[in-house]
Amino acid sequence: MGYWIAVSRERVELVRKGYEAWNSGDRSWVLDHMSEDVEWISPAEDPDPDTYHGHAGVEKFWQQWRAEVGQLRFELEGLTDSGDHVIAQAIRKGKGEHSGLEISDHVIQVFTFEGDKCVSVHEFYDRDEAQRFVGAESAGGRTGSEGG
Repeated sequence: MGYWIAVSRERVELVRKGYEAWNSGDRSWVLDHMSEDVEWISPAEDPDPDTYHGHAGVEKFWQQWRAEVGQLRFELEGLTDSGDHVIAQAIRKGKGEHSGLEISDHVIQVFTFEGDKCVSVHEFYDRDEAQRFVGAESAGGRTGSEGG
């Protein structure tokens, strides 16, 4: 049991460091801790909801945001360990240099891990929806994890 607690804490710390790296402009650190075939799923409520595949897809997604609202910054409000998932609540802020468009909203990002690599990021605007997603993923993806 202690092993799983340590792994979960390490994942939470990885996500925390990821936000710090992002806010300092070090996107390569973030990508280095993602699987080569990572998926990033934007919310259905976004103007262009989509699933982005691999590092190139994730970088394309980030570039779309930068084009509109400049370099995004995140104010982390909380991290929740949920087994293979880490749920992050943050305020996302940005302002486009050319467009002048400003954004300041709450976003919930669910990071899913296999080992020490993030394999997917699902974004939500509703915490309950994020919790339901994590519950469904955990119920569907784990059998026999309790020794016995």
